Amino acid sequence: MGLDWNPAGKPRPGHEAEFWRLFDALGQDSCPDLEAKQQRFHEIAISAFETLRAPRIGIDPEATEWARQRYSEQKAEKPLEAWLADLHGIYVVPLVRPCDGVPRYTNGSVTGYVEPYSFRAQFLVDAEYILGTDLLNEGWEHKRPAQLRAHGLALRKAAITYGRQHGIEVLAIKDPEDPDTVEFHLDVILAASRWCLFWAAHGHPLEAYW
Repeated sequence: MGLDWNPAGKPRPGHEAEFWRLFDALGQDSCPDLEAKQQRFHEIAISAFETLRAPRIGIDPEATEWARQRYSEQKAEKPLEAWLADLHGIYVVPLVRPCDGVPRYTNGSVTGYVEPYSFRAQFLVDAEYILGTDLLNEGWEHKRPAQLRAHGLALRKAAITYGRQHGIEVLAIKDPEDPDTVEFHLDVILAASRWCLFWAAHGHPLEAYW
């Protein structure tokens, strides 16, 4: 499946101490009372959906219309209204205004195993020659917002340093398509950096998922 980065929820006001205790506990290899802790964690968390203000099917007209347009594409057996009822409340991230928190490099889809706000960090594996092994390996670790910001800055520094050493205008790279080129790898690193900085600035920690 490979590595994906998700922005975990951030604490609701008044629940900060409990939130971070649960965040640390859930990040351990073994966590007693896992289901109860996960449920409580979500109860006291502000989700990435909320931070992005993603519209919801059956609640926001633009999201409902988005779902209607996909009904015919899905060739669903259920009548339209029943199909929409099943999707009621689903967040539609693709309708969010473009931002660094919804990346180009993603394996996400609406109701997929990860959402479109996730970053496909597995792409960074091919850029190890730019990042170095230590920085690459840090991508498999959960991070609090301050750590996520530091990681984002380290990624940016690695890309720019490599570009200077090899005469590449890193910040001028624009949506490369060939995944086997150094330009593609540098663009992935910069996109990963922007993603980290976006979510860190909004107070969200990183959940590394693989």
